[in-house]
Amino acid sequence: MAPVLTLTAYPKLVLGTASFGNAAAPQARFTTVEAATQLLQIFRDRGYTEIDTARAYPVGANGTSEQLLGNTRVGEWAVVSTKVTSWVPGSHDKMNIAKSIDGSLEALAMNKVSIEYLHSPERTTPFEETCEAMDRGFREGKFERFGISNYTAKEVEEIVLICQKNGWVKPSVYQGPYNAIARLNEDELLPLLRKYGISFYAYSPSAAGFFSENMKRDAGTKKGSRWDLQSLLGQKYTGDYFKEELFKSAARVRQEAKRAGLTGHEVALRWVAYHSQLSYEHGDALVIGASSTDQLIQNLDIVEAGPLPDAVAKMVDGIWSTVKPVAPSYHM
Repeated sequence: MAPVLTLTAYPKLVLGTASFGNAAAPQARFTTVEAATQLLQIFRDRGYTEIDTARAYPVGANGTSEQLLGNTRVGEWAVVSTKVTSWVPGSHDKMNIAKSIDGSLEALAMNKVSIEYLHSPERTTPFEETCEAMDRGFREGKFERFGISNYTAKEVEEIVLICQKNGWVKPSVYQGPYNAIARLNEDELLPLLRKYGISFYAYSPSAAGFFSENMKRDAGTKKGSRWDLQSLLGQKYTGDYFKEELFKSAARVRQEAKRAGLTGHEVALRWVAYHSQLSYEHGDALVIGASSTDQLIQNLDIVEAGPLPDAVAKMVDGIWSTVKPVAPSYHM
């Protein structure tokens, strides 16, 4: 089992805003300046200042998460990061990278963001062209750190070496999924990130609510949910997690949690925060989201509660050998 992080050294928390944006998006939960401001203020009042968004947020109304954040003037107090348009062939060429970066800054009403990520691999454009475009944006002062997300370990190293060879800004942050049943990145990705001094920002720490007592096997039929099979996002989540061994393991976690007076969701979050391979010393962070103000408060309370009881932590750690053969991939 990984060393338990101390209370003075648990990962910093980042608020993900994929649920911000136009009401036309099925997963949008904060659709007005007033609602978004209320959630952001709760986060701020608890002492946190780092916000994460993307050109692709929310799914179904791309760009409106950034626009809503800009309308709240969040850039006046928060550290905001975003991600360029990805997936679409050609989206990572020089012209489209520049267009995406400028579009984000305009929507956010900011001159610069903290981290600008490549949201996902776009493999029709040579990585060298993409890295050069990111270097240009960095040298123009449009972002402070170059981030990458959802790449394979081999691709991460390829990007780093390209940047080193050309004297370009190198990626210093990687954002990817990480939770008790999604740990394949521990084998090759995390050691590589440590080798090159790249911080790891973990998203989906609760496996999209998979450990929750409310999770049902028919979740894919719930319209507008993250599991909705009518959406591309829902198809991805169900493809990743709707496997018999994962359902059984999640049930074991809930049972052990109940015996300890906890919930499955609480155990999942605290395991990642305190018992995983996240490292404060390496600048790692935990990206958490919320579908309501109450859920944000709950998630913050959970993480701030500290490490799990030893028996619970060992049980969660122990399920990995069982689920590893069917675990979700760490890359796209």
